[in-house]
Amino acid sequence: MRRNPLLTGKVVVYIMDQLDRNLIRILQQDAKRPFTQIAEELEVPDTTIHFRAKRLKDNKTVTRFCALVRPEALGFTTAALLTIEIGGHILPEISKDRTRTFAAELGKEDQYLWIAVDDGPMIIHAVIMGENDQDLKQRVETIRKSPDVVKVTINPVSSVVKGWEISGTPEERDD
Repeated sequence: MRRNPLLTGKVVVYIMDQLDRNLIRILQQDAKRPFTQIAEELEVPDTTIHFRAKRLKDNKTVTRFCALVRPEALGFTTAALLTIEIGGHILPEISKDRTRTFAAELGKEDQYLWIAVDDGPMIIHAVIMGENDQDLKQRVETIRKSPDVVKVTINPVSSVVKGWEISGTPEERDD
């Protein structure tokens, strides 16, 4: 990993090499896997893995090691991608601020796996989970009733192909 001269605020951005990327991939699959096993798989000394993992954590490339829970264990069996357009305010700045606060409010609810904000057209993109189709529709209707919401588009999702790190439902892998 070499230092990139780009600064984001006071955070130094690092450019990762292939070893860092491989280490992250393995840690995403199983963060409790012993470093000695990882070192053996990547054919490097275990001290290198210890050093790299510490550096990834210290420079905030890896922000935390956490448990991923299958949505089904929480009672969620259906999912959808939402696009939520915020607007209708007299001043565009109010709509922009409300987009961020509305997204933060959604983020406090368990059924949202991922939320992103686009300030240009004041859009919130989200992955939402529901107990069933009816539960999902009711949650979307609640969003539609907000006076800040101009439009909600819902696209059902049947399975996660990539991104299991978010959903906690990894597909069986052959590697």
